[in-house]
Amino acid sequence: MARKRKPVVVKGEIVELDAPGLHLVKRSNSGVQQYWEASATARSRGHLPRTVRLHFDLETLEGRRALELRCRILTNEMLAWLGDPQDMNKPIYDGTLSSLITCYQTDRKSPYQGLARNTQRGYDDWCRTLERAVGKRRVDRLTGQDLRDCFLALLEPSHSGGAPRVRLAQACVRSMLSILLNYGAELGLAGCLDLAQVLERMTLRVPKDVRTAWKAKRPPKVAMSYAQALAIVLEGLRRGTRRHRSIALGVAAQFEFTLRQIDVIGEWERIDELKELPPDAIVSHGQVWRPGLRFEQVADGTLDITTSKNETGAVFDVTAYPLFMQALQAVPAAERTGPLVVDDDGVPLRRRNYQDLYRDVANAAGVPRTVWNMFARHGGVTEAHESGADLVDIGKHAQHSDLNTTNRHYIVPSVETSRRVARARVAHRQKQNGK
Repeated sequence: MARKRKPVVVKGEIVELDAPGLHLVKRSNSGVQQYWEASATARSRGHLPRTVRLHFDLETLEGRRALELRCRILTNEMLAWLGDPQDMNKPIYDGTLSSLITCYQTDRKSPYQGLARNTQRGYDDWCRTLERAVGKRRVDRLTGQDLRDCFLALLEPSHSGGAPRVRLAQACVRSMLSILLNYGAELGLAGCLDLAQVLERMTLRVPKDVRTAWKAKRPPKVAMSYAQALAIVLEGLRRGTRRHRSIALGVAAQFEFTLRQIDVIGEWERIDELKELPPDAIVSHGQVWRPGLRFEQVADGTLDITTSKNETGAVFDVTAYPLFMQALQAVPAAERTGPLVVDDDGVPLRRRNYQDLYRDVANAAGVPRTVWNMFARHGGVTEAHESGADLVDIGKHAQHSDLNTTNRHYIVPSVETSRRVARARVAHRQKQNGK
């Protein structure tokens, strides 16, 4: 039962007000202040606004009637919000960055839901870092200086003698925070648009000494060579088990077709109860396998694939890639059905298991630990570049929508590249001198 309001006295007379939620607070220096306040139930469930400051003249009948109307409107809006199950189930934004992160990750209309699971994992890591750093801060009270302080703090090494965390700081503050604030601005959440505009106008540069230290300690990006890919394939086939043959097939597919790991081995995802599973779905321990390559896709000698990252298509003549054909032909005919990369029981390998098996086979094949599985794709692109293949063809082969991506991230500089340039320059000089 609602607590009875104390009578309102105006000029010595008691005034009856039909104004649900009204609170009158006496201030020593400013008289009586008027507030509308949401119920305790609504406040506990995250209703906004929690309070509204009011300014009406209680000494006039018109002012009192306007005050009553405003309080009834605010109360009816609150009751409608409480009675709407959909709003009740929506994530609650309480003004903090932590609640904004929760909204972004759990709101079914959030752009987060349309991301590939592999991308979501990266975003989750960055969100956890931001939450630890400034999660308890209110978005509408954060300033550009606060963001700069956060950026500089994240640059610090995670342990004594470690490398500065340049990529983490840039990803969290420049990329992830911008995504979160843009999402909040879309919903009109308090403080998000203003802070997003501040961040957009900021210059966040890594101090020169920090960048130098980071480059000195950064592990080298070592593209896998054909000799290394061949050694891994042969070692996997030598071991002879189904799971080791899968490592041989996976590495061969990544290197020869320049595919991402996820497009080869697929990925296990949590089952979404609101989405119907296809009849041929592979389910295990409450998760469903999002398909990678299947033997049926290469059965006729061609591979037509659309990548998971940017939905770029590519078509390969499988028979033109001898390393992959060598791994494929080692698989017994009875096993050439379903997922390409599986464990001994025929169930698709999980990402962590695949990476651990790769490392075990690569170690036995004499491949350095600096050559990660993900660098098989880099190695294939680098080999294509060193062979003199056309850059446009290389970009299409690697399913890139932008040639700058091919040049900047996948083609590793080599001495052969500079030698070709040197030979061309010398030939040009000789041609000019001969005139």
